[in-house]
Amino acid sequence: MPDSRKRLADAAFLLALMIYILSGTALVPFHADEAMQIAMAQDYFTLREGNFAALAYAPPVEIDSLQFLRLINGSLNKNLIGLLWEANGRTAQNLPGIYAWAMPYEWNQQQGNVPDEAGLHVARWGSALATALGVIPIFMLGWHLRLRSLAYPAALIYALHPVILLNGRRAMMEGTLILFTLLSLYWLVALIVAEHSATARGFMKRLPMVVRYGVLGILLALTVSAKQTGVVTAFAVVLAVFAARLTHRPFQPIRAVGWVLFIGGIALVAWFGLNPQYWNNPFGAVRATVDLRLSLLRGQATNGPLTHATILDRIGAILTQPFLTPPQYAEAPDWERRLAEPISAYQVSATNGWDWGPLIGGLFTALAALGLVVMWRDARKRDLIAWAILLWGGTHAAFSLTVPLNWQRYYLPLLLVGIVLAAEGLGRLLVRRDAPAHEAPSAELVKG
Repeated sequence: MPDSRKRLADAAFLLALMIYILSGTALVPFHADEAMQIAMAQDYFTLREGNFAALAYAPPVEIDSLQFLRLINGSLNKNLIGLLWEANGRTAQNLPGIYAWAMPYEWNQQQGNVPDEAGLHVARWGSALATALGVIPIFMLGWHLRLRSLAYPAALIYALHPVILLNGRRAMMEGTLILFTLLSLYWLVALIVAEHSATARGFMKRLPMVVRYGVLGILLALTVSAKQTGVVTAFAVVLAVFAARLTHRPFQPIRAVGWVLFIGGIALVAWFGLNPQYWNNPFGAVRATVDLRLSLLRGQATNGPLTHATILDRIGAILTQPFLTPPQYAEAPDWERRLAEPISAYQVSATNGWDWGPLIGGLFTALAALGLVVMWRDARKRDLIAWAILLWGGTHAAFSLTVPLNWQRYYLPLLLVGIVLAAEGLGRLLVRRDAPAHEAPSAELVKG
């Protein structure tokens, strides 16, 4: 098949996956955190009016107030919701109030804290579209590793993964976190190829280094602004850049540190610009964010039913969450019961992904283990892309050991690593040659 037809087939494949992801958005069972995110869209209208003072950090912080939610949540999703809300002809007055978790659902509904069905569907499109767009960077990551033999299974597993679909389609922060995590990793890998492949050419090779690293810093800022746990991905990416720069000859550690500081500086400035709640008192607001987030996590771990009792439970979650754990529709048992009917309707639909069960889930887990072995072997051969993937996965695995809650949403970034590793394992079985797409094929990707 000519290259032009292959590229057309690639585009058609990705478009089909994106349409599939978007098609099930309206059927996803409701989560009360969606109501919270929609209520936070009030900040979009406040920002649009230029009323920055209303968004400023002003202690004391009242629990479950807009300021409280502003400090402990990312900023991208709420602004996307506000933009979609306005584009749909709605106003700030149509937004629901802040959902009170201490009160029953019926009470919140009577108080106007639950969005109507049409408003919920409007609010979901930002996150759902971000999740759909995520098929592109995960395909590109797979291409860099082993051309189409990895790119196709990586994109397919991603688009059919029921946990990705459930969380990414909701009006919550996960969709934008997924997209910018994958974009950051793709840009990192493309940057490594441009700097370390003798045959690399194309747009990345032509970009000045300041632009290459500046864009990476902006992508990391967007990742952290999507959800605060995106800082784990940002740390892994910066660490990978530092490791890659140290391999340059002649050995220039000072220059490596300089580029890391440059990326960090760009990321910090961009993140600061995207989060006006920190503008008037950055250090005080950051301190309040950390204190409030830790306090909330302790409360959830103390009072919630889904906690890890031992370190073995946390290790078990790292191994089972990617492919061996069914979708978690809610974190509270009473919500699972309340959602029984919409959950059943969603599960029998054709758009809920691939419910593969323990047998296929075990196979994907075994493929991910094989992929990890292959990555480690390649890393020992000084393959910088393999090192980048291992640092990404290792950093998120280490972070997962600190998570006291068995909440599936907290493992989504690790799940993305699992998808790439499983696709790598499958690609290794399908294509036995040892020459992955790190030299001329990588240059073809950059060129294309």
